[in-house]
Amino acid sequence: MEDHITTLVHSFSPSSIQQESTQPSNYLCARCPLCFGGNLERAKTDQDDLDCIVCLDACFTQKRTNNPRNSAACDPPNPTNTVFIPDSEVKVMEDFIEKQRSCSSNHHSLAQTQQEDRFEDGMRVPVSVLDGCGDSFHAADEKRQKASTRFFADTGLMALLCRHDRVLWLVNMTSAGEKQHYALVLVKNLFEHLPSNMTVGLLYDIGCQLERSCHKWKLLDDGILSRLKFGISVFHAYGHQWPCQIVYHPHKCVGFGLSDGEGCEQLWSSLKMLIPILRVSGYHQRLFVLDNQIRHFDKKSFSLFGQWLDKKWSLCKRKKMMAWEALCELHVDMQTLRHEWAAQVELQTRPLPRQSKNKGSQQLAYILSLEKTVEDYQSHVDKLENDLINNHVHDIVDFNLQLAAAKGSLSKASHALRQKKSALGVSAKTDLYLLKNNKWLQTQTNAQALKTRIREWLCQRKFELDRIFLADIFLMTITESHIQSHVESSLKCQEPAILKLVSTYNNLCGELQSMIRLHKAPPGAIPPTPIPSKGIFQLDVDSDIWQDVGLGECHPDPPRWLADERVRKGIKLMLEIDRCNEEERRLSRERSVLQEWFSVEWLSVQTALEEADKHYKYHLKKYRENLVAAYVKWEARVRHIPCAWLPSRPWGPTGEDIANHLATLYDPSVIPAAEEEPTDELLEETSSEGGEGGGVVSEDDDELLTAIEEMALVEEYHIGQANEAEFSEDEGWLDDIENGYLPSSPVQLPSKRRRY
Repeated sequence: MEDHITTLVHSFSPSSIQQESTQPSNYLCARCPLCFGGNLERAKTDQDDLDCIVCLDACFTQKRTNNPRNSAACDPPNPTNTVFIPDSEVKVMEDFIEKQRSCSSNHHSLAQTQQEDRFEDGMRVPVSVLDGCGDSFHAADEKRQKASTRFFADTGLMALLCRHDRVLWLVNMTSAGEKQHYALVLVKNLFEHLPSNMTVGLLYDIGCQLERSCHKWKLLDDGILSRLKFGISVFHAYGHQWPCQIVYHPHKCVGFGLSDGEGCEQLWSSLKMLIPILRVSGYHQRLFVLDNQIRHFDKKSFSLFGQWLDKKWSLCKRKKMMAWEALCELHVDMQTLRHEWAAQVELQTRPLPRQSKNKGSQQLAYILSLEKTVEDYQSHVDKLENDLINNHVHDIVDFNLQLAAAKGSLSKASHALRQKKSALGVSAKTDLYLLKNNKWLQTQTNAQALKTRIREWLCQRKFELDRIFLADIFLMTITESHIQSHVESSLKCQEPAILKLVSTYNNLCGELQSMIRLHKAPPGAIPPTPIPSKGIFQLDVDSDIWQDVGLGECHPDPPRWLADERVRKGIKLMLEIDRCNEEERRLSRERSVLQEWFSVEWLSVQTALEEADKHYKYHLKKYRENLVAAYVKWEARVRHIPCAWLPSRPWGPTGEDIANHLATLYDPSVIPAAEEEPTDELLEETSSEGGEGGGVVSEDDDELLTAIEEMALVEEYHIGQANEAEFSEDEGWLDDIENGYLPSSPVQLPSKRRRY
């Protein structure tokens, strides 16, 4: 009934006469008025801001078993409007992708044989970086338990949400993995509901891989790709290479503001309580329950639009003010920072040859680490032999076992070291000789290898934590629960080892700084930045763990973004200020769009009340009351946010509408008109049809009704006496509503006193 009334109201909307090519579809407008409501032509700016921002993610905990308890026999089709994309459209996209990949497989197999790193068509990071990101997430996925298609008919869900965490569409997944055709059918469906000039920002855990596939296999039209900007979600940014992060991270990328793309994670968390019942439900029953739950979420978020805008605006202003204060203390102008940031991006995303010096340096670093391992094993063997000579052995059997194990480890490490050295060429052997006799190069190489190892450990730990976080806690067996507890304890035990590596790395940084201070370093050498142990496990995008400052080749004249600490800090603050400015502009547009959408909605419902059939009057009045309730919550929250443009019309509700709503809200004895009308009609119809004996109230009930009325009067009298003092000071406040005044916080009655 709600969908029918909404459709009826929109049929009287003055916006329906506008051309559909200039505005999003009515479906999108109903899904999120903040993103797609109002006149979006006014929201167009000359900035690089995106018109809307969406996020994409999959969830493998929302599964359904194969035909549980013969559910197909009692599984009628879903009669309500759904947010699920039909399976037929998903199948069409899957077949299209298979066809595109099969047609282009020969061409790309030849291209992959090239040894040189390069930029692929349409991409902003080189192939080596994209391969590294793909390997990172592929390794993580191998350790994540997927849903088996043998036991599950539906293996999960994939959702497309706007930046206000409202569901736009869902896709029911039936494959064991996170296939790209699910994501692409959602993206394609979105653009089919958008005008041809509207740009979209898409945040996805593996957004770089999705964009690569779209360009490589021509999976999306050029008209869509030219208006689509890919990014990676903040929550999984740590799994990407640093060059990928500076291009795709929403806090580094122009246009995304302060959006983080984590709305899907909150959706999956909100749907966790449905996992047990949907696991054994029918296909249509499962979709019906999910649709109704999402409809419930929509109602809750609809009333909180004003609070959401107010919260985001306050947070944005606070972050911007703190960033400006910190930037002013650095005394570096913005033009210099922008120039240095552009130079940093250009250099760190530059393609490198496949057979580069980095590969040789990695081999040399591995040989040095093997030599250190051999030395450690040799010292351990020497210690055991000295204990035997000095008669410090208490158990000869245990001693022989330890000595044999130590000699075995020494033999294996020595053999591996000889193999690695024999595989080196003449130039590499020369480099190794120079490296072993150069204290600076040896310390720098060890520090770089150690930092790489710390990064790998931290990323692996983060992936394991994600696996625990996304675990199906409702359907765990006792064994699985014990395994999860064991994984958590193991990760906890790894923290001291990681912190010890960090301490060792910081000591090496101290040695390099001492060499620079004593002029024992090459000209132009830059001291590496130590890693602070506090917050090391968070893997923030601005953490020093990602950048190898001072660990590369020495430059006679190093750039300021690499050598100047003030410039490095200033670049981070500059990017934060830019994102805050984008967020301010977007929030101002959303505030204007919200008022414009509401005014049109109010005018539509007023017109519908005048022209619609009388049978809809009650529901239309309830719809209008809901709008007034939303206006009371929104207007006070967004009043301080400046509009992006001058609104074409006021909100709509009059002072009388607001006063009636507040009176109903704060005085339960007042019955709204919308609830009175059906009762009156029902009484009239019943009295006319039933005659003398068919009335609703009989004479035998007079005494009972009189007693109820007396009890109600007594209760009202006591409540009035208790609240008279608190409410008396606000008696003149309602008069101001007629003048269009609405207080920032509605007056609330004191909470009821409990009687014990």
